[in-house]
Amino acid sequence: MVRNVDDLDFHLPSHAQDMLDGLQRLRSQPKLADVTLLVGGRELPCHRGLLALSSPYFHAMFAGNFAESFSARVELRDVEPAMVGQLVDFVYTGRLTITQANVEALTRTAARLHFPAVQKVCGRYLQQQLDATNCLGICEFGEQQGLLGVAAKAWAFLRENFEAVAHEDEFLQLSQERLATCLASDLLQVRPEQSRLEALLRWVRHDPQARAARLPELLSLVQLGAVPRPCVQQLLATEPLIQESEACRQALSQGHEGALLVLPQKLEEVLVVVGGRALEEEEEEGAEELSLHPGNFAFYNTRSKRWMALPDFPDHHKWGFSLAALNNDVYVTGGSRGTKTDTWSTTQAWCFPLKEAAWRPVAPMLKARTNHASAALNGEIYAVGGTTLDVVEVESYDPYTDAWTPVRPALKYVSNFSAAGCRGRLYLVGSSACKYNALALQCYNPVTDVWSVIASPFLPKYLSSPRCAALQGALYLVGDNTKKVYVYDPGANLWQKAVHRCSPCTACTRTERWCHWATCCT
Repeated sequence: MVRNVDDLDFHLPSHAQDMLDGLQRLRSQPKLADVTLLVGGRELPCHRGLLALSSPYFHAMFAGNFAESFSARVELRDVEPAMVGQLVDFVYTGRLTITQANVEALTRTAARLHFPAVQKVCGRYLQQQLDATNCLGICEFGEQQGLLGVAAKAWAFLRENFEAVAHEDEFLQLSQERLATCLASDLLQVRPEQSRLEALLRWVRHDPQARAARLPELLSLVQLGAVPRPCVQQLLATEPLIQESEACRQALSQGHEGALLVLPQKLEEVLVVVGGRALEEEEEEGAEELSLHPGNFAFYNTRSKRWMALPDFPDHHKWGFSLAALNNDVYVTGGSRGTKTDTWSTTQAWCFPLKEAAWRPVAPMLKARTNHASAALNGEIYAVGGTTLDVVEVESYDPYTDAWTPVRPALKYVSNFSAAGCRGRLYLVGSSACKYNALALQCYNPVTDVWSVIASPFLPKYLSSPRCAALQGALYLVGDNTKKVYVYDPGANLWQKAVHRCSPCTACTRTERWCHWATCCT
């Protein structure tokens, strides 16, 4: 008999996987499987317990008092045999291959049989596939299958890329109700208003016999007073859809003549500014921070040329954070705390929904960041750089799941940079800390999860503190050491100089407060 030996707790790490592998092998022996699924003439031997653990649908079926609860053979109707086979294989292996060819059928079958893990990963796959050619179809499919996050992301993509979507075939197939919803959205990022009108006319021309009668009603969704005078005159003179309808001619003429009386849009684009703090030149160790601070959150209305105060940003005792606007909400990410001799970056993230008019914390980032960039793209917030590593680490935030996800890092390291989302891509412009290191343009495609370095003609060589922003499908770039404004056309892969600014930008690095800005609508 063994004495004076401690108890031994033994754990076999491979046990769970060995059991699954063994059960998978036993499926080929019907005698050792306790149920057979019959799907479209196909037989799938399997085990009730595993099905019940993987699906609430099968749990209810086998744990209840139904005929199927005791039957050795269970027939499944109105589902695709191949997809059920893939789901059963997933139960035993935890592996699943999702493709463009099977994602819709797999999603429908997973929803029908209640496989939540598969529904979630299919939804994530659909979100990664979003582009101008399919966002409308994905939005409708998401609504049909109860994938509200997918539908919301597709709708956000539509709002951000309406002009590109309006040129695709899916747009021409929209129902009148769906088209009206698109045109009526106050958050539709379309400029000028002429683009909204052109999209409507393109939709009607696709099937004029069925749609022409609906044009007068749909014209009311376009702010005709904001359409340029030459465009209105040309439509009145040359467009058959307008000429053949008295109601359309009247609507267009009245909208044009009353342009000066047109009320402002329900939402107006404004400049939002959030101020943090700066490290003081002299800091006494142990000194208490002032409890009072000036207002640090406001917006500027370019139409009225007035500043309006908003509820203070609660985490104002830090600097180096980044600001972005998504779906008309303001997001603040990261930043640093401490003193000149002891600072540390944070992972904190905040959201200010304008409708709620109150700050609230959201899920923290995966990496602590400061002096980083953030940008909105396809319904997500991307945080770029700002970590301690010599690599541009990236992560994205999904507001519908309140979760951050790692993204492939940029190919080239930069420490002096800015980022913006444009035409479904994330663009990163910057250089390293070396004095004479030229700017580089990098592009991230969220569909393929691939970064590329773009060699584009006339990219400015040197800029101090480059800052970029997307507007009307183009990328605008400025620096604090020049009055020049550079414009990049992603379609033509070409940089051009725009009109000079009145004065160079002034960096905020040593001013009283660190200021960060973004644009949204009020």
